[in-house]
Amino acid sequence: MKIVYGDITLRDYQLTDVEDEVRWTNVDTAWFYEDTPWMVMEKVNPDELRADMIEIMESMPENAIRWRFEIEVDGRHIGLVSSCYLDSDYNNTPWNSIDQSKNAPENNSVREIGIEICEMECWGKGIGTRALTALMEYYRSLGENRFVLQTWSGNLRMLGCAKKLGFYEIKRIKGAHIVDGKEYDALILEKQF
Repeated sequence: MKIVYGDITLRDYQLTDVEDEVRWTNVDTAWFYEDTPWMVMEKVNPDELRADMIEIMESMPENAIRWRFEIEVDGRHIGLVSSCYLDSDYNNTPWNSIDQSKNAPENNSVREIGIEICEMECWGKGIGTRALTALMEYYRSLGENRFVLQTWSGNLRMLGCAKKLGFYEIKRIKGAHIVDGKEYDALILEKQF
């Protein structure tokens, strides 16, 4: 599946993406530490990742509701957008407990969306705003109208993107993360159409 939105393309994962993902996980990890600086990135085995992705690609029916798209700009793979379901308390809903052929409202869930732009030179150019807009439009075409984002109070780029998209804060957990000795809040933001 492919979605073209202005100058970006959201598309299904391709085997050629594995080398980018290996590099983003093992070498160029700045994107991860901008998103979750209190965590440690675990290196991946390229052969295991390749095998996992082949299995996922081969097992996904063409008409399946997508939970992840790769982001391309000018033909270059730069990151991804993804989603998962959350329950009414904003906890992850296990994939194996829901019907993957149905969208969030039919699963009594809310759709959490997220983005990772892994190529640093692409930061601050509005690509994230456009990619998340395209992702929400995809899910809106399936009848979903409520989306949440989770971030932390120190992720200023994500907060700026969320504000441009019309998200508003619905939950704050004070002092949930400590980064460089300073406390930051965990945030849940929502947008409804």
